[in-house]
Amino acid sequence: MDLTGERYMPQMKGIIELEHLNRYYFVVNQLDLSDKIVVDLASGEGYGSNILSEYALKVIGIDINNQAVEHANSVYSKENLKFIQGDAAKIPLKENSADVFVSFETIEHHDKHEQMLTEIKRVLKPDGILVMSSPDKYYYTDLPDYHNQFHVKELYYDEFKLLIAKYFKYNAFYSQSVFSGSIITADTEIVLNKKPVLTRFNKQTNPFTPIYNIAISTDSEGYQPELLHVLYGETENVLTDEDIYKAQQKIRSSVEYRLGRKILKRFAFLRKFIK
Repeated sequence: MDLTGERYMPQMKGIIELEHLNRYYFVVNQLDLSDKIVVDLASGEGYGSNILSEYALKVIGIDINNQAVEHANSVYSKENLKFIQGDAAKIPLKENSADVFVSFETIEHHDKHEQMLTEIKRVLKPDGILVMSSPDKYYYTDLPDYHNQFHVKELYYDEFKLLIAKYFKYNAFYSQSVFSGSIITADTEIVLNKKPVLTRFNKQTNPFTPIYNIAISTDSEGYQPELLHVLYGETENVLTDEDIYKAQQKIRSSVEYRLGRKILKRFAFLRKFIK
């Protein structure tokens, strides 16, 4: 599949990789999927459905793009995993057929939000669980003055919460953002959950600002998410500005680098002379 920017591909690294993988591992850490039938809407290339299939009884990936479906079925071939073509507003599955419904970065790509939630409710079992994410319009678009050409209708946090709460009785909302730093977390049970606060060397503190909003929703009374905070990333191999500086200095002091510089200077002189 081609890199168009519309969907995440496994060869894409850096921040976008952290964002996407964190969401799928968030699901497998929050829910016991061992006996569950899971639907992954807008499954794209198939990497996320493949992750879920490592833990779930069965996973069905759905995408509107037939090329993406064909690619996913050929790359991720498993007995408990399949991909089918379908629209978010008309999901090609039977009523009460899924235990868990996952929909990451889907709803902002169209404006049929009510139809999509109605379809999700239809497909989910009465005690089923939805895990959905969507970019926060204020932090993702308004504040940085950024426009994503593939987004049709983004939601502010309050709009996202109201929409989800209209269809599900019990909802837990999470915020997601990528940062470079160190994390300190309490090794105790705390009833009152507060968002993390980012602190700086000059004693300034900044509240955690989400780029994406995530909801875990169900009609099953008594369900409680297991984890309040889920961090995904490297904890052993951390790359800092100092590491980058040292690597640059090492390259610049090498014989190959200095020889290359001399050759390039001579070519530059010849180019100037010819002109």
